[in-house]
Amino acid sequence: KEQASVREIRRSAELARRYAHDAVSAPAPGTILTLTVAMEDAAANEGKDVVELFQTLVSAADRAIVRTREENPTNRAAGVVDAGARGLQLILEGVLESFTGKALPLTRIAPLAMPAGQPAMSQAPSWEGAYDVQFLVQRPTRPVAKVREEMLQFGADCVLVVGDETVMKVHVHTLKPDEIIRIGLTAGRVADVVVEDLDAMTAEHERATGIVVAPPSRGPAAPIGVVAVVPGDGFAAVARSLGATVLRGGATMNPSTEELLGAIREANARTVVVLPNDKNVVLAAQQAATHADVNVRVVVTHNVAQGMAALVAFDPSKKPNDVASEMAQVAERAHGIEVTHAIRDATIDGTHLHKGEAMALLDGKVVAHGDDEVSTLCEAARRLTETEVFTLYSGAGVDKARVAYAAQRLRAACPRASVEIVDGGQPHYPFIVAAE
Repeated sequence: KEQASVREIRRSAELARRYAHDAVSAPAPGTILTLTVAMEDAAANEGKDVVELFQTLVSAADRAIVRTREENPTNRAAGVVDAGARGLQLILEGVLESFTGKALPLTRIAPLAMPAGQPAMSQAPSWEGAYDVQFLVQRPTRPVAKVREEMLQFGADCVLVVGDETVMKVHVHTLKPDEIIRIGLTAGRVADVVVEDLDAMTAEHERATGIVVAPPSRGPAAPIGVVAVVPGDGFAAVARSLGATVLRGGATMNPSTEELLGAIREANARTVVVLPNDKNVVLAAQQAATHADVNVRVVVTHNVAQGMAALVAFDPSKKPNDVASEMAQVAERAHGIEVTHAIRDATIDGTHLHKGEAMALLDGKVVAHGDDEVSTLCEAARRLTETEVFTLYSGAGVDKARVAYAAQRLRAACPRASVEIVDGGQPHYPFIVAAE
């Protein structure tokens, strides 16, 4: 609709409040719902024309946004306002600006300054081992309220079910995602299913924001710790077993300086060694080192294979400077082979590659390419004549038979070296090999 009257906008504010509250099983104060109530109240009593109405809505939003900090214990502990409410406030301000042609003062547009107080700590109950589940139900056979009730009866938490007779959106927290999806399947055709580990999401949020939702007990700072940027769950498990604080990263998802600082804090040590494990993360790691409130040593590792070799050399019983130096020396001697596919026709390092072709990078340079991933891997490995141990990290989606075949071929290509297999879980690279 291109035009709307004051009466229609007032009605929209009323419906927005109603639908927003109906969408959640337990409406909570200090959220975007606080803003929808304020909008409805303001729209019902003020505004002779559209501009005046939106001026009233913006004023009401300004007051309500502060209440989202005061009324929500988690927001109050963190010294922040509700993000969704803040977004809606900015939308209202944008509409008003489009009517008046007057830009808002920069201080109004900037994030609200809230007193930080003590380190943020949420008192919300922890759902250890739970999952965040989202999906669509197309052409649902049961009404929204009925499906929401079924989710609640099953024991799901944070239940959000919205939609109409054409499509329904489901978003819940649960310990049994398969059962929640089953309920959806009984109500229609399920699409766009997303299941995420809440523990992992919480850890990522803590690293990114510094807000601890379920804080572990922290003892005194250790003399030395290590942060490793890794691209997959398997790499993360190995890194943790070797004593590292893990930060997810890699191709297309490089961590920011802020995220690296969060991981450095999480390491809880007076000296922290950072393994960027990607040439594109080195600069951010070096910047984080300059802003950290502890001593940080960045060991320049250009790939995760180098980083894992360096991590094996991590010995917290030694002097911090000696540890960092030894890890750097090991990283320099280590080699990494990364097997991936060309996403387009290109010439790299003097080698012409066709879209979809397998290629192997040895320490970041293309040294082999062809139709077969395993053959390409073996061709690159033959260049490392002095290698004693190959650790073969399999990527996400590579089946066990394919991994076993790759290991067999690698042993045949380099008979003097032993081959170990680890599920790396990395995206984009079917195989990564650390050579030592």
